[in-house]
Amino acid sequence: MKDEVQKKCIAVTCFDQNQPGFLDFSYRIQSLAKQYQLTVLSQSEITQAELLFDQIAYKAFPSGGGKLGWISYLIKCAQFIRSGQFDIVVLLHSATAPITLLIRSIPVCLYWNEHPTNLIHMPTKFAPIRRLITSALHQLIFFSASKANLLMPIGEEHQDELYQHQIDPNKIKMIYMGVSDDFLLKDCVKKVELNEAVQLVYVGTVSKVRGRDVMLDAMAILVKENIHVHLTIIGASEEELVYCKQRKHELEIEGYVSVFGRLPGSQIPSFLVKADLGICLWEPNPWNEFNPPTKLFEYLVAGVPVLASNIRTHSRYIKDWHNGLIFDYDETSLANAITELCRHKDRIQTLKDNAVQSAERYLWSGIEPIFLASVASIERTQQINYSVAGI
Repeated sequence: MKDEVQKKCIAVTCFDQNQPGFLDFSYRIQSLAKQYQLTVLSQSEITQAELLFDQIAYKAFPSGGGKLGWISYLIKCAQFIRSGQFDIVVLLHSATAPITLLIRSIPVCLYWNEHPTNLIHMPTKFAPIRRLITSALHQLIFFSASKANLLMPIGEEHQDELYQHQIDPNKIKMIYMGVSDDFLLKDCVKKVELNEAVQLVYVGTVSKVRGRDVMLDAMAILVKENIHVHLTIIGASEEELVYCKQRKHELEIEGYVSVFGRLPGSQIPSFLVKADLGICLWEPNPWNEFNPPTKLFEYLVAGVPVLASNIRTHSRYIKDWHNGLIFDYDETSLANAITELCRHKDRIQTLKDNAVQSAERYLWSGIEPIFLASVASIERTQQINYSVAGI
């Protein structure tokens, strides 16, 4: 039961300019608003419908781009936090970790959702001074994280690395990103029709490093081999919509690939319910070895088996011929995996059933109580510490 007077919580966001989705943040903001009088900070005015709720105060601190803009934003947030009477701080991004060094005497939870190497990329060319500065900033983020009262990594790889950085295990509570029950479509999951085209779907950022060309080139291979498939891509920017249209024409696959722009998360289930298989592919690089993609879990909850590229943040959750299929990150391997599934369409329904069963632990409805209890636990711990110290 809530106290008569709600305690005050401040949530600090840090969204990328090309942020592909907001649902995991939406779930947490909504949950915190149930428990606390909530204020949400951001770099710019929040306009995304999935982040806007009644009875929440919003404040933006425009700070520019680049490393200096990031540092400026963190300082402004810390100043605002110190100026108020907040009972607890929830930092909703790994990039906000340095705020822990700028505030005191307020319990802090840190949502650890991105690897520092993805927040600040190492220079690819010879630049020893820049590399040294970048490495120092990576270490700063890890050091700052260690000062939080509670760290909430979103996956096992993140959790293991925090252990390796000698962060107190008692401070670490792994909590998956979560998927809304709105994605739970098992009662209306599309049945596989053996005489129809296999329906593939990709949801997420559309770009070269996210496998855009691998998918399109794989579809060209499949069309030439008369494999009966159709791919729906969701999440393209205006620039990517133009690129994909031109590339589809060049590859002569216009009738086999549909591309949509960025859509609110609430609209995604209506596409997944029509899908037989979901594609999840990331270019191999250091940070993708740590960050499990939201769409992988959304596919599973929706009863959509996953075609996933061979990277540990995919293969940990997807097992061949159980709830999907793993392939190497290239168009030929993807085309071969799709061909294999098309030749065994009678097995896809079992994969769908297994996908739903394997996804139960990723539902936000089950995760939310754990999240709120974890946040409340550090609030109580801090109160006990004050009492022991005689404050």
